[in-house]
Amino acid sequence: MTRILALPILSIAAFLLAQTASAAAEPLPKQRDIPAEESTVICPDEAAGRRLFEDYYTATAAGGFDIYRFFDGLKATGCEQKSGPLQIVEILGRRLIGTSGGTQLLYRATRPDGTAVIGLVDEGVNDQFPRTYFARWMQLHAPGGRLIDRQGNRLYLCPSPADAQKLIQAIVPGREPGAADPQQIKSRDRAFAAARCRIASGEYRITDVRDSQFVSLGPEAGEDWTALVAIDSDGREVGLVYDASVM
Repeated sequence: MTRILALPILSIAAFLLAQTASAAAEPLPKQRDIPAEESTVICPDEAAGRRLFEDYYTATAAGGFDIYRFFDGLKATGCEQKSGPLQIVEILGRRLIGTSGGTQLLYRATRPDGTAVIGLVDEGVNDQFPRTYFARWMQLHAPGGRLIDRQGNRLYLCPSPADAQKLIQAIVPGREPGAADPQQIKSRDRAFAAARCRIASGEYRITDVRDSQFVSLGPEAGEDWTALVAIDSDGREVGLVYDASVM
């Protein structure tokens, strides 16, 4: 009778162990992809990744990420700084480094062609990395979702988003990158003169980023006029035309 019960008992024990191991697995991050533009570390194999993660991902005395120790680790393990695109399929380790070194992940991922890789990435940085044109534009020009222009020299307020879009579409493309194009500059001036938009200042909540047209004014100089959909302080939807150049 004892031998008859032994196999079911062992099977139950194995099942419980498997359930415990599954429950202990690290959860996947909020963003499971690593974009092509995002930096990550790729290692030759899991052993190299674990060595880098456990021995060389350390904090400085001030609590930040020890970048010098990190570079020593790259040399010692053969891991390299690379980029995506990658799809994370499993988290092999998760550690908070010091007080301000970020939460670092040791992960297993796949490339678009299905190749498996082992890598490391900062979880917070990857989660917050902008993955769309709208998100990239907002991160650069309107952090927190609001565009603020107190000077009133780069922003035009239009009665509607359609008016803002119409203004941008009236500016002809430049003929040669990096060179001022008199015809393009004239078309810009005509577009602003004909538009129902006026120079403005203030704070607006941006809800959409539409067409843009870069007006070259010479080598490393220009204006990046962009049509925006926004909500003003009274809750009305308006169109904006904004010079988003950062040069």
